[in-house]
Amino acid sequence: MKKILAIMAVAAVSAMAISANRVGPVSTYGELKANGSKLSGSCPQYQNEAVQVKGMSLFWSSAADSATAFYTEKAVNLMVKDMGIEVLRFAMGVSNSFDKGRGYITGGEDLQKAYLKNVVNAAIENDIYVIIDWHIESSTGYTDDAVKFFDYAAETYGEYNNVIFEVWNEPTGGWSEVKSHADRVISAIRKHSDNLILIGSTGWSSNPAECAGSFSDKNYGCTLHFYAATHPANGDKAQSAASAMSKGVPVFATEWGTVSADGNGGANQGESEKWISWMDQNKISWANWSASAVNEGSAAFNKINLDNGLSYSTSGNMVKGWMNKGKSYKDCGLQNGSSSGNSGFSTGVANGAKTDLIDDVEDNDHYAYTGGFWSAWTDAGESGTNGVGKSTLTNAKWENDFGKEVYDVLLPSDGGKNTSKYMVGMKGIKLARGTYEYAPYADLGLNLTKDTTVFNMKSCKSISYKFKGASHNFRLETSLVTNWNFHHVNKDASEEWKEVELTWDQFNQEDWGDNDKHFNLKDKGLDKVMRLAWEVKGVLNVPDAQNQPSLDYLYVDDVRCDGMSITAISGGAGDTPKSSSSSNGGKSSSSKGGKSSSSIAPTQSSSSVAPVITDLLVIDDVEDVDEVLNTTGTWYAYTDVDGGGQSAITNVYDPALPGYVVVFPGTKDATNGTQGFVGLEGISWKDGTLTYDPFVALGVNLNADTSKGVDLTNCPVISYRYKGNGHTIKLQDGQVTDFAFHNRRVESAAEWTTIAFAQEEFKQPSWTETKVDFNWANVKKMSWEVIGALGYSDEFQPEYNYLYVDDLKCVAAGSVGVRVSRKAASDLKLTVNGDMLNVVTTAAARIQVFDMQGNMVMNRVENAAGNHQVSFQGMNRGNYVVRVKSAGMAKTARISIR
Repeated sequence: MKKILAIMAVAAVSAMAISANRVGPVSTYGELKANGSKLSGSCPQYQNEAVQVKGMSLFWSSAADSATAFYTEKAVNLMVKDMGIEVLRFAMGVSNSFDKGRGYITGGEDLQKAYLKNVVNAAIENDIYVIIDWHIESSTGYTDDAVKFFDYAAETYGEYNNVIFEVWNEPTGGWSEVKSHADRVISAIRKHSDNLILIGSTGWSSNPAECAGSFSDKNYGCTLHFYAATHPANGDKAQSAASAMSKGVPVFATEWGTVSADGNGGANQGESEKWISWMDQNKISWANWSASAVNEGSAAFNKINLDNGLSYSTSGNMVKGWMNKGKSYKDCGLQNGSSSGNSGFSTGVANGAKTDLIDDVEDNDHYAYTGGFWSAWTDAGESGTNGVGKSTLTNAKWENDFGKEVYDVLLPSDGGKNTSKYMVGMKGIKLARGTYEYAPYADLGLNLTKDTTVFNMKSCKSISYKFKGASHNFRLETSLVTNWNFHHVNKDASEEWKEVELTWDQFNQEDWGDNDKHFNLKDKGLDKVMRLAWEVKGVLNVPDAQNQPSLDYLYVDDVRCDGMSITAISGGAGDTPKSSSSSNGGKSSSSKGGKSSSSIAPTQSSSSVAPVITDLLVIDDVEDVDEVLNTTGTWYAYTDVDGGGQSAITNVYDPALPGYVVVFPGTKDATNGTQGFVGLEGISWKDGTLTYDPFVALGVNLNADTSKGVDLTNCPVISYRYKGNGHTIKLQDGQVTDFAFHNRRVESAAEWTTIAFAQEEFKQPSWTETKVDFNWANVKKMSWEVIGALGYSDEFQPEYNYLYVDDLKCVAAGSVGVRVSRKAASDLKLTVNGDMLNVVTTAAARIQVFDMQGNMVMNRVENAAGNHQVSFQGMNRGNYVVRVKSAGMAKTARISIR
């Protein structure tokens, strides 16, 4: 077959073609061919030369995110740039006990095809080889499904020099089954492609001699799998490989590990080096297992947060050293696909004209040619039911058509290659989780209709856009998805303008335990599109400092749908942004309502009770300075040591309790002003052999009889005061068995702070598969866990190495906690004049206003001493709490607006 047919063959399936953006091994060697006992290339210089390529095998694509995080363009780019991989094995999970419906034959066919396209496209763009592997360990190859899959894969990618096909990962049955399976799959592939095919053997592909000579195909090789800590380099596996090569068939080690055959144990460097030397001598190409961060010794990486680069395990560091990093490549000139799309930038579409552009922003307004509008938002705008994030942008603000203030994304072109006048984008992206339950994010979005109803995109064959900046998830949001698990494709960061073209089978949904609700965009949903979004997203449970995008901006231009005919709605001269420079988001903090009255009564905070707290039950105020609660239970502390961690606290361990001493006299921290409190001191995180995040915890059994709980049915709000590191408060009623306890996140506080949570605010984490309603009639335990991030303990420790807790109570609904202080506040004066609050300070001050649910609705900084006026005109009717802090002093006041 001629490679010149590649464009037509691929276009028939994917409506696009891919080309390399660098010169790498594929441009240098060409298509790999079986040439006697060795592999050669199709480039003239290498047609009779032995070619050896080295790289990595991905972990099962049907596994969890510790594996699938590496099935992304970003991960492929990093492995090429930092490791120097020349080949990547796509280990497509067919069926396995852990796949939870993600396997190709267990319900995940669409997901696996999306992974396939994203990985293979990234490999082609990086000019490396990619092995498409039917990854299953079984006595049956599920041949009918395999034939269907390889027919699709070969038709889609079979004309690219990059692609190699592996027909069965590790057979465990007899040879007749293996051969029959291979014969049928080879026939399916050969309908579309003459590329190299790799064939396994019995005993988990340990017997390549069995494979060699068994097929009449002219371009095949036999696979070899081994693990250095289990299989010696001078053993039977190497002998079988030598026998295969003696029969004139090449061998490819598509899976080998530095550790034991079960994937675990320590890396055996000595035996691994012997294998490396043997493979080099015999010019055997190889892919190391595995490019993942799974909990195995074989995993090359130990973190899935990739924005700060790859983080290597012991095995990964060893394997990296055996790659061909820094090798020089030279393009031999063979054609290998071509670029599609529009290389230039659009310069505008007239109003009423027909176009396939959704928007090119050249009319300089906030509206697309479809009539919808652009905006941006972050997790800081969350409602609070899942916590509130602190991510920010430096964009100005804009009031959209619904009166909501959002970030203004309309920007002038950044120049350079972007020859248009305008673009949209986010600037100064800073991700900060705050108390948000999920990963922090910042989103650039385009509602396709002005009234945010659905838009029909069924005639759109593929969607393209140009971007520059941060790595992001490009989302297509349809009304059929109601839980935010929208279809998306991840695109890696780019410092230069880059065109992206995507077909609908590249979009997938996250594994949120809702796989039964997943669907393919090709089948449905394209007539019900609400919004396009470009999401810059962090990773859950990663320190903010380690969770920032590598580029703090994202610019987008020329969003286009191939096949659509849009009648352009153009604003021409552009609309006028209604911007705000308010530090707290302008109008969002002063919504319309009744005028304020003068019923403001400033009160100085007490040491233990915020003025708006109404006690129903004091579980323990620790004023008796012992570990026993008023409900008869006890305070205690624990760490992750039992799970293999090495996190620690410096609290005294008392064998008489037995346990850590967690009760401190009030003199331990005079700013508290009470007789006693409980807490943790000297907190440090260390992973040890943990498979989950390191932690230390303060705990309490509510009942002396730990088999029983306490009835808190009539406790609408849990309140406590704390000082120190951020933490997660967890409740237990005895129902949860998978550690998915009902919880809330709390941020660090340098001063004693009152916090209050209503019953309904305590939720289980999203990952649990067994959600239960919390039984408030049987509350057994509470804990305050100070949680780190697995893999980061060497560089990341708590912001404060202590956590103090006091005044654990049940309080009335409507109660709210605010920060309090023991320092005198006589130099702060609060008076009322009509609907104005006058604040007199002797230094710079911060003025904050909270509603009665604890939400901050105003946050002002006055940079000098003097008389400062705060207007309450336009605020909603109701009760509020004002707090003023200045020069270490604080004063609070309750406000009633009628």
